[in-house]
This record gives sequence, structure tokens and C-alpha cells, in this order.
Amino acid sequence: MCPKDIAKYNIKRILLLCPGCLGDNLLLSPSIKKIRDTFPDAEIDIIIGRRAVEFADGNPWFSHYYIFQGGKRLNRLVNIIRLVNKFRSKRYDLIIDFKNSILPFFIKGRYRLTFFLKELFSEKIYTHEAERLLSFIVPFFGGTGGDISLYFPVSKKDRNDIEIFLKTIGIKPADTIVVFNPGGREKKRLSEEKFAEIGKALIKRYDSLKIIIVGANYEEKIGQKIKGFIESNNVFNLAGKTTLKQLAVLLEKASLMITNDTGTLHLASAMHCPTVAIFGPTSPYRYGPIGTKNIVVHSDIYCFPCNEKRICRNDYLCMKQISPEEVIKAAMLLLDEKEQPLLFDL
Repeated sequence: MCPKDIAKYNIKRILLLCPGCLGDNLLLSPSIKKIRDTFPDAEIDIIIGRRAVEFADGNPWFSHYYIFQGGKRLNRLVNIIRLVNKFRSKRYDLIIDFKNSILPFFIKGRYRLTFFLKELFSEKIYTHEAERLLSFIVPFFGGTGGDISLYFPVSKKDRNDIEIFLKTIGIKPADTIVVFNPGGREKKRLSEEKFAEIGKALIKRYDSLKIIIVGANYEEKIGQKIKGFIESNNVFNLAGKTTLKQLAVLLEKASLMITNDTGTLHLASAMHCPTVAIFGPTSPYRYGPIGTKNIVVHSDIYCFPCNEKRICRNDYLCMKQISPEEVIKAAMLLLDEKEQPLLFDL
């Protein structure tokens, strides 16, 4: 059990058990920051999934990170036993489990904090996930909530690498960079043809605009298809060609990202990149972009917002109803705002 006034205790060593994918950990970053700010001198270790390693690697919040290997049921059990054995000799003052697993009960710790009941009964459609998760720990760490800005660590080297890379492929510092993220789960994807229409319209309107398509290795063909449809030398397919850190710096430099509902959306929020987010079978109230310069595009279908827990009876009509024109209009609103001069120098 964890005392309600744990913030007043002498906590020197903390272990965090966090989800396996990047997007979930980005949404947890305001909660982790709250823990770090409460115990600025504590040593914080984190157990994380392989897909989220770059969130922990180089992150000044953490002293050490450990990778939990998932897998099928038998492999998962074996990996849990291995992980418990690794921590047998360690003793933490506080163990916080954001996965709601059984692991905290097998690792030595003075206090344990889990959220089984909060997870079960919390509101999951109209409350943003970052705010929902932060509300779990606020009663223990003090305050009434606070900033839910997302965080992702990048280094000077990461920034230098992307500068060199962009120069190599012919993108100049004065160019306007628009990032396309057309991948993700199939039912959440706008079609390649629609992304191509959006690209053609933006290139036609803005002289110095360059479109960079990003994604995972297995999404390289999606990017190549869109590039082929647009037929312009101002389109660059970098899907599978950047590290996650380089992608983060690219988003930091970009004037806009147009994206489906994927973890990269949350990475853009962490890097303060203006975003047009395309939503179908999930709730943008819960998983939408964080920040002021963002626009969510979705259909007006009767079942919006969707909680995505049931089988869709409409064959994901919500995605099919979204037109390129809606996305183009949203993109131009954000790009034109960037081009407007300030009335006063600040």
C-alpha cells in the first residue's frame, strides 16, 4: 500500500512499471514528470517495452531502464520470472505500476502504488488520456492536476544529425516542411489516394513547401505509393529511414504534420509541432493532440466518438467519409497562421 501523503516521505529509490509502446509512455510523461518533480533527488528506474526504449534512453529523468520482453502466454511467464530474478537483490522505497500487473508484488519495495480500481472506473471517452493518468497519482503527490504537456528527450547530436540529413536530400532551412504520417492500423488510415490529393493541393499553393513522408519500415510502400501519386520532386519518402529521435527532431523543425491516429501524433505533441489529426474509430477527446495549434478532422457519423471496443457495424464509414478537402482546409488554416506577421514585436 502507498500512504496518501507519500510526498512527505524520504523516498530515495523509485521503480516505474510502464507500458510497452511509445505512444502510451508519451501520454504518461506528465505523470512521470510529476513524480520526478516531487522527488527531484530520487533515483528512478523504469521497466519498459522494447518499442518504447527511445523514450527511456537518454532521458534525464531515469537512472536505469530495463526492457520487459512480452510474447505469448508461456514466453511472457518465463520473461516475468526472469525479470523478478533480476530485481531480487534490489529494494525500492516506492514501486509505481502503470500497467496494473502482478509484478510489484514480487519485487521488494517499502510502498507499492497500483491503480486497478481507478483504471476500472475512470472516464475513458471525454477525458484526455494524459489528464486521466495524471489524475491517478495527484492524490498521492499533491496538487490538483496541472500541465499535461508531453515530453520526449532529444540531444544536440540528434538535432545535428537531422540538419545534415535534410541538407543531403536537398531540403533548405528556408523551406516549409510538412510531414505526412499516413501509416497506422488499417482501420484508422486515410487512403493513399486522399493523402496524395492533399499533397498536390498544398504543393500547388505554397512555393517553398516540401512534404516528408514518415513511418515504420513496413510502411515504406505506403509512402512510395503516395509519392508516386503526387508526382513531384518536392516529396520525400523517409518511411523507415529515420530513427525515432531523428523523427522527433524533424517534427520539431516542421511547420505542420498531417497524421492518422498513431503514436507519432503524440510525438508531435511532445515536440510542439502543429498538427492536423485525422480521427475515425477512436475518441479525439481521449487521444487527440495536446497544444493550441492543432486541428482534429473527423466525420459527423452518429456513433462519434467511438470507444473502439466493439465490432464496427458501419465498416469504418467514419474514415471513408473524411474528404481531402476537409484536411486541406485545416492544413491551410495552420500554415497561413504561421505566415501571418505579428502585430507587435514580442
